[in-house]
Amino acid sequence: MAKQKDRQIITAIVPAYNEAERIGRVLSILSTYPHFEEVIVVDDGSTDNTEGIVKQYPVRYVKNAINKGKGYAMDTGVALSKGDIIFFADADVTGLTHEIIDDILKSVVSGAVDMSIGMRNRTTYFLHYLIFFVPLLGGERALTKDLWQILPSHYKRRFKVETGLNFYARYYGKGFSYQVFKGLSQVIKERKYGLLEGLRLRWLLCANVISAQLQSQFIDIPKSAQNKRVSGLIALQSLGGIFLGSLFFVAVYWGPQDFIYNMFAEALLEDPSTPFVDFLLYFVRAVSINSLLIIGAALVTINLILLLLTIKRLSYLSNGLLYKIRSKR
Repeated sequence: MAKQKDRQIITAIVPAYNEAERIGRVLSILSTYPHFEEVIVVDDGSTDNTEGIVKQYPVRYVKNAINKGKGYAMDTGVALSKGDIIFFADADVTGLTHEIIDDILKSVVSGAVDMSIGMRNRTTYFLHYLIFFVPLLGGERALTKDLWQILPSHYKRRFKVETGLNFYARYYGKGFSYQVFKGLSQVIKERKYGLLEGLRLRWLLCANVISAQLQSQFIDIPKSAQNKRVSGLIALQSLGGIFLGSLFFVAVYWGPQDFIYNMFAEALLEDPSTPFVDFLLYFVRAVSINSLLIIGAALVTINLILLLLTIKRLSYLSNGLLYKIRSKR
């Protein structure tokens, strides 16, 4: 693990609910890891022998009287912790090792990021490259206590917490990193609780994640990020306008009617009476070549100016965001 800055204290926290059959193997790893100052298990109202198993290990045990959800259990653990850095681990994780803990902790301990996530080896997690709305949901993560404390309480409810942490690390902290670890896995809910209860909990998880994503992306998102998204959409619209204007020049060069016939040849073969194509043909017959050139030139000019202004605005917003990030450091 990277050298700790100013002897930072690290606390491991394990939220648990009816995990008597599984939590022992996790605690055997956490309780022997040399860099943890303390290990806290928050029992979220278990009705099995979770307490009996936990008390076999040199860890601190706390129990909620009733089940209040994962986020609440994690918050309880953080409130009791001494650590400047928090390491969360699911009670049902398998394949966790001291080496994996080292790898998850090092970028947070060094101060490079505010959070680091250890991901199970599942290809679906790579979807976030393509779809910003897909969060990284890894229970094994290290983060600064400062990041936890700025996370609003409405994210510290049941399964919203990991989505909220991702968002706040990205937009209000130093960001986060993640690494996929082969062999790191967990017992699925349907196997732990039975098919019906497992499916109910899975749907609850999905609903919580979607709710947290909507809250973060449309309500809690910083104004600067909102402005960048709007500017990005305007830039795309401008590129579309430039492309459309260019088509007018191409149509004039090839001949307007021949251009339309060639462009929609397949559609016309399937159905010679296509309303949209008929409208375009009517339009180019009714409008002179000079008018087509003027329309094309106007579309290209206006959208090019709009694109250049938008690029300038995006550059200004990006520089402002970088300045804020550097100021935080």
